[in-house]
Amino acid sequence: MPGKLPETGFLYTDQQGTLYRFIGTSRHWQTMEELLIFQEEEEKTLYAIPVPDFTKEFQKAENGHTSDLLLRFLEADSNEEKLSILQKNRPEVTEDLLEAAAQSMDYALSGESEEMQFLDFENYLRTKIKYERKRR
Repeated sequence: MPGKLPETGFLYTDQQGTLYRFIGTSRHWQTMEELLIFQEEEEKTLYAIPVPDFTKEFQKAENGHTSDLLLRFLEADSNEEKLSILQKNRPEVTEDLLEAAAQSMDYALSGESEEMQFLDFENYLRTKIKYERKRR
């Protein structure tokens, strides 16, 4: 994406896969260097990144809807809500989204196909829900 500035409100990823939402631009108070302002999606921390670093280190998140879906999953308050988000959006759930969602819960997916991975993760969430209810 050399020479191309980010679009306000869109999600971008760094080389480690962390999601950031582009907020806008700013300038360094002494050097007047143009800085890009991003908010890290999970922790909500703001970062100022020089334009050359952005063009080398970041890329637009592949699928905005998938990224938003992952964010909704990560921000869900309960496992019931997480399961519901996955089930209601099954056609949009990709292998990458499943992997990220599973990793966020320290779970390693098993299964050869994307469908088998989805069923595996769905089972995992149902098991967590079942045993969490028994604790109450």
